[in-house]
Amino acid sequence: MRLDRVYIDGFKNLKYLEVDFDERHLTTVLIGQNGAGKSNLIEAITQVFRWVDMRRSEPRFLYRVEYRIQPQGQTISNPPRVSLSNLPGEPAISVDGQEIKRADFERRKSEWFPDLVFGYYSGGSRRLESLFDSHQRRYYDDVKLEDDDKKVAQAQITRRLFYCRPIHGVLALMALFAFPDKKVTSELASRLGITGFHSLLALFREPWFAKGKKAQAYDLWGAGGPAGRAARQFKNYAFHPIALEGNAVDDYRDKKQVEPQYATFLTSLQDLKRMAELFDDEREMFYALEAMDISDLIREIKVWVTRTNDSSGDVGFADLSDGERQLLMVLGLIRVSRGKRTLFLLDEPDTHLNPHWQHSYLNLIEEWTGIAAEKNHCHIVLTSHNPLTISALSRDEVRVITQGADGKVTSSAPYTDPKGMGFTATLTEIFGMPTSLDIETQRLIDDRNALAHASNKSEDDERLLIKLNDDLARRGFLFEDREPLYQDFLLAWHDVRYADRPPLSPLEIERRRTGMKLLIEKLTNDEAKS
Repeated sequence: MRLDRVYIDGFKNLKYLEVDFDERHLTTVLIGQNGAGKSNLIEAITQVFRWVDMRRSEPRFLYRVEYRIQPQGQTISNPPRVSLSNLPGEPAISVDGQEIKRADFERRKSEWFPDLVFGYYSGGSRRLESLFDSHQRRYYDDVKLEDDDKKVAQAQITRRLFYCRPIHGVLALMALFAFPDKKVTSELASRLGITGFHSLLALFREPWFAKGKKAQAYDLWGAGGPAGRAARQFKNYAFHPIALEGNAVDDYRDKKQVEPQYATFLTSLQDLKRMAELFDDEREMFYALEAMDISDLIREIKVWVTRTNDSSGDVGFADLSDGERQLLMVLGLIRVSRGKRTLFLLDEPDTHLNPHWQHSYLNLIEEWTGIAAEKNHCHIVLTSHNPLTISALSRDEVRVITQGADGKVTSSAPYTDPKGMGFTATLTEIFGMPTSLDIETQRLIDDRNALAHASNKSEDDERLLIKLNDDLARRGFLFEDREPLYQDFLLAWHDVRYADRPPLSPLEIERRRTGMKLLIEKLTNDEAKS
């Protein structure tokens, strides 16, 4: 599954926007200023796939989404090209240029539609998450009381849109501990210092569908389907499970309420693995655990881990930093999604990560999740504001989303590869920042340069220039250079003030680059003539 071209017209600030993805690459990173439309593009793409899959909430904008999709379990050199469109005069669905009727598409959806469209946003807004609600509700209705494993498996297949929520992090971590992988275990230890599983408390609550009935806590209020089966596994292998009355506050505006609860405590990794014997693999376990959550059974799940230099078990998943939890959440779910032809739409997933993880984030996704082995079947599209995230990419893997003064939003590749450019150059040459210095220092440089170029300086100007040069020298900035040609270049370059300039567009960056080349050529010619 690889996006090829996307055209959006009329969704929020996106008008006549065309994004040409390079389908040869696993990853595409969307960068640009706040408000340029990166998140809007993610939402628009999601709306198109939701509409085509479920025929609900038809988009109120014009679109064409083209993608290539590999046959299931195969990799071929020229996979089918699918186009989804509502543009006048175009077929709603076409494959390799041939119009496909809706009924035929439904029969062959497993061939022509992604197995999974995966969404995630690191912030608190539900704008993106709400687009996945209809799939969540349909899936819940299909599995809440279903005891037939085949029907549950079919419901998971037809749930083609999946949104990553905070609780999924702890559920994915449980599945990874229960079905350990040497590489994942090594990465947990080296990246996060997590050396193992210590214990787990699963606190169940009376679900909404049991209220007013005579169902008891010890029977988990009669919960059925995969949620009930998974919950009873906790009960079977817990140390002294107990029914209790617990206090519940779901929101700061709510009054404290008393609710029936059932507590189960797993004291060791051995207990977790025994509980997991009901499942064939980590994916099946994860979906069963998630079913407990969407069935309103879970009040809280606490997982304690052992860490480097701390085997006490006092460190819980909730005690990890925001960056650690988000990293585990996204990587764990991508790993659970292995084997599926997936479009990952990640909105600022690197927000809470430290610079080291930002720098290696995309490598982590490929290596830890195992997705590198099946990369021809997936496409990771993510938005980012961080130059470290794109530092190892080629220009074909980056798209700069820019909103011009006229309000028009455009997409283009940067003029050169970020790879090998370094942090500072990436800020100025890719993100369009006029300078990578702080505003105060840049203003000092601008003022010094203006004074240095003045032809008739007063005594006060001379004294100020000496002071500015001394101040900048103390900060490590010297204007002088022994190479005359480079000195001439610096004089020309510093004619412009940079402290308060807005970011440059990709076109302006390219023009600046061209101007620099012309300037150097002129200086070279002048030097040769003299």
